[in-house]
Amino acid sequence: MRYLTAVLLALALVFSAPTCTGEDYPILYDYVTDETGVLYGGYDINELCMYVYDNSGAEMAVLVVNTTQPYDIFTFAYETFQQNGLGQEGEDNGLLLVLSTDENLWRVEVGYGLHGILPDSRVGTLARELLVPQIEVGDYYTGVYDFINNLGGIILDEYDGEPPEDPYPIGFIPLTFWQLVIVAGIVIFLSVITKGRILFFLPYLIGKGGGGKNWGGGKSGGGGVGGRWK
Repeated sequence: MRYLTAVLLALALVFSAPTCTGEDYPILYDYVTDETGVLYGGYDINELCMYVYDNSGAEMAVLVVNTTQPYDIFTFAYETFQQNGLGQEGEDNGLLLVLSTDENLWRVEVGYGLHGILPDSRVGTLARELLVPQIEVGDYYTGVYDFINNLGGIILDEYDGEPPEDPYPIGFIPLTFWQLVIVAGIVIFLSVITKGRILFFLPYLIGKGGGGKNWGGGKSGGGGVGGRWK
């Protein structure tokens, strides 16, 4: 029984993942995280970001929230970027767009590796031309889509990079192939000696996981641009 308890604890640790990235900053579960519903799921935007990643390695993300309070949008965007780890480690080629609908504020946080092609002046100009006018008339989806599409086009045309090989065969479980094999072996062994009772606990153990998308571990360079819409 002592050994069974130890193995169960080990399995819980394997499958568990933090449910927050620190403080009150959100986990980005995918390229688009919309807590307000204004993007209607954002599937096409998500596909755009995925395409950019698949062809350049740069990780773009969109986050829409009702409010960033008690933090200002600068702190909120920076910390969310940092704690999720957008972009590749060592390349720092991530980009995060944050919209706060209650405060009418937007912010783009850019990783240091993309600063050369996406300086604040260029990003700000595109935001004022493509993003802000559409948001001001209530068309969040078109504004975000056009903005991300243009930023992604710049990355594809001007950024020299490629995606790293993903070590995780199952995206939402941060385990390599051989780690999955070991875990599967343990589960099979436990199902035999417990006469299948361990299987009742698996949904709980797996449900404790899912700490968000496996971002590359990049960092923000502290640069970016933001503003307010009417």
